[in-house]
Amino acid sequence: KIKLTAPPIYVLSTMTLEKDAGIALLNRSIDVIRERITEKGGKMDVKMAPKAVSLKEETELQAMMDRLALENEEVDGDAPDEE
Repeated sequence: KIKLTAPPIYVLSTMTLEKDAGIALLNRSIDVIRERITEKGGKMDVKMAPKAVSLKEETELQAMMDRLALENEEVDGDAPDEE
């Protein structure tokens, strides 16, 4: 699952009973995404390497993603004036 947190921040996640397989899958996904972005002349930074998390950590991550999304919402005055 890939979730847009706040452009250009994305979070990749998966749920599995096989911790090592899940982490390997995410690493392969990151490699493919990096290849595609680089091919188009862009760049990608991984802020946090894939890791297994507990339910508490997942809840904290969701709260952080919600906060970033809220901060990224447009508010009155964000759009340029049209004259």
